Amino acid sequence: MSLPAPSPTTARPRRASLRGLAQGWLWGCAWVSLCVGVGAFTPAAPALAQGAAVDTKPLRIWTRSSKDGRKTYDAIAAAFTAQTGVRVVYFNATTDFEQRLARAAVGRDLPDIIINDGGSLGQFVSMGIVAPIQRAEIAGSADLHERAWRTATLPDGRVFAVPTSAQAHVLFVRKDWREKLGLPAPRTWDDVAALARAFTERDPDGNGRADTYGLVLPGSTARGYTAWYLSSFLFQAGGDFVRLGADGHGRAALNEPAAEQTLAFFKRLLCVDKSVQPGAINASTQEANRAFISGQAGIYLSGPYHIALFDREPGAAKVEVLPAPAGPGGGRATLAGGELAFISKTTQRRADAQRFIEFLISPQGQTLGARPPKGGLPVVRLPVNRQLAAGSLHADPRWALVSDEYLQHGKALPLLPNASRVQQVVADGFNATLARCNSNISQDLQALNRKVDAELAKQRVLAP
Repeated sequence: MSLPAPSPTTARPRRASLRGLAQGWLWGCAWVSLCVGVGAFTPAAPALAQGAAVDTKPLRIWTRSSKDGRKTYDAIAAAFTAQTGVRVVYFNATTDFEQRLARAAVGRDLPDIIINDGGSLGQFVSMGIVAPIQRAEIAGSADLHERAWRTATLPDGRVFAVPTSAQAHVLFVRKDWREKLGLPAPRTWDDVAALARAFTERDPDGNGRADTYGLVLPGSTARGYTAWYLSSFLFQAGGDFVRLGADGHGRAALNEPAAEQTLAFFKRLLCVDKSVQPGAINASTQEANRAFISGQAGIYLSGPYHIALFDREPGAAKVEVLPAPAGPGGGRATLAGGELAFISKTTQRRADAQRFIEFLISPQGQTLGARPPKGGLPVVRLPVNRQLAAGSLHADPRWALVSDEYLQHGKALPLLPNASRVQQVVADGFNATLARCNSNISQDLQALNRKVDAELAKQRVLAP
């Protein structure tokens, strides 16, 4: 989400203070055909081959990743250091990564590189903590998917990051349950609703107890999860949170029919069919994951990073990966995003930071990121490098399906100066409507639309 360039007739708004922006971020931020093996990293430009003189201090890199993802980043760093002599020291976190980064920004102690999901682009630019990127100066930049570059690009064309990984949400289904009940793989919203009802009512695990449910819903408002999860369904119905123009200005779109269709669908699952897991309206993603892993519920729309997790439990033989369902009008769409690598504006190691990013987007770096060491998880989900095919890279045809979803039906969240705040406003509104079975969806959405427009006005991107 971005800061639009000022028009000749519009004065540039004064940048908010770094401390004020960071404090706002602390309040909440959420807003992501040939397989080349691991070989020597060949520089594609003189700048990469020569680089800068090796500094005795390590390159500081912060990543929003789990401890299992950190193991994979460590393998990448080891290979990079072996080839360049540049040492790397990481910091990784998940739940409080943004808060720690905001404090580092206030304390003027930022790392050299920040790797975070694409939704952070507008926030980082607003805070003034990241340096612009010239694509032509990045070795290997021409090999990256243009769709991936768009996640790093503001509406005015300025680039502030390099894409390192991509992803799109897919549907995880308990295949063993579905086949036991003799039901087809779901392709539409109606199919999902029918399968969810069957999983709830027909004892698919055969234990003789009414203890299974259909769709997993991470409905918590924490970090805007309600909006994040429902976004794919909103997109499938033809909707969006905000309609933006080419100048980065726009208006809320939650008064459109698609938003009402989306909430009506989930209200049916929650209040009529009762086919979502207990406590769904307040469930975090961690709790939602446990609902699927434990066998409490059997349908989950989520990111491909869960492929490895669900292969462990419930087990690869029990879970199938399917395309996201088509919406009520047949529309195909799914939430797409990825990770971006930013170079901090305050770094004294720009050349080495660029060398690391160039290594990470190279075929060798992408392969290392996609093929984790023992106990690790992939930090490259879909390769952004066009020289690599996802299915071959992961040696798993399910990843080819994820790649098709990303390239053919992926849709990113709107790019705004403070995406997390808009997502939070939407999440609060969606959650409040779904939490009350007697709520008036149309009235609630009209009120929510006004709140989103008010937030866009605060961010100075509300269209006339």
